[in-house]
Amino acid sequence: MYTYAHTVEKFIPAPPEKVFAVLSDVAHHDKLAGSGEVKSIRVLTPGDVHVGTEWEADKEITVGKQTDKFIAKSVVKEYDEPTVMSWTSTPPIPPIPRRIQWWYHLTPEQGGTRVSEHVEVDFGGAKNLLMKVPYQMMRAPAVAAGMKRTLDNLAEKASATSD
Repeated sequence: MYTYAHTVEKFIPAPPEKVFAVLSDVAHHDKLAGSGEVKSIRVLTPGDVHVGTEWEADKEITVGKQTDKFIAKSVVKEYDEPTVMSWTSTPPIPPIPRRIQWWYHLTPEQGGTRVSEHVEVDFGGAKNLLMKVPYQMMRAPAVAAGMKRTLDNLAEKASATSD
């Protein structure tokens, strides 16, 4: 059980390899993230992205009238080019979720790629019940809208790099 989960899908008229190349370029996730909350990225693990790759994101999130600036650490949990990439993200501000995990699944289709983006926010145990309604009211609309814009950004960048 978790506090929040949401999935969005989009057809992108580019092959999975092109879409995955954009998605897996974590150093540029600040330009990909549709929320506008990711301000900059620092990749902490040298070399190609793989399970265990870590990065930090300078983030700025507004909930109600309060804006919090912080650094969230992300770690790649699944990486199977060009079909799936997943990572966890840990914000340092309370209440700290046990897990926030993002998944991107890429499926080849005629003329392009079907991309499914999924997020789960897990505060752990009874906190999931306590946080469900406040999260739905205060964060869920922004998260869902940001996910849609992220896929729009991914489509634009992947299509621009297609041959």
